[in-house]
Amino acid sequence: MNVSQLQSFLASLSQPLSASGAKKVAEDLGRACAALEPFREWSLTQFADFLAAADQYAKTGVVPTAGRSKTGRSAAKPGDPQALAAAIEQVRAFFDRVTSPEVSYTAIETEVKRLEKQFKKDDLFEIAKALGIAAKLKTKKDAAAEIQRLMSQRKETFERTRF
Repeated sequence: MNVSQLQSFLASLSQPLSASGAKKVAEDLGRACAALEPFREWSLTQFADFLAAADQYAKTGVVPTAGRSKTGRSAAKPGDPQALAAAIEQVRAFFDRVTSPEVSYTAIETEVKRLEKQFKKDDLFEIAKALGIAAKLKTKKDAAAEIQRLMSQRKETFERTRF
């Protein structure tokens, strides 16, 4: 079973609920179905793993890296613009949260190592560029180091000026 089948099932409940007067519940189900759209092709196991990771992220602000291969989203395919765009969005969100007390320097290092492992050199260069890093980067390691430096510097500057 995959998410599209779950989506169809939930959509089928909407009509009887609406007819019985539970219009708000039917609208909520419709909204949930729409939110499932990006995950249509995922198996329920992959989606459940994703929800567990999202829950941990919501609670701790740290993207879990253990068990990542279970979701089938280990390494991005070279030149996959959708995977790169999603990664850039995740990295920007993480960058915005580095000033949070819940995000440690170790979490920053872990996130950068995950990026370095998951992406090819050119993709990592694009992620660095999306964060505003204008330095000429020569290697994948340079890009990772520069991303980590930028995130750590942001956290350090925030902590210094907070008092």
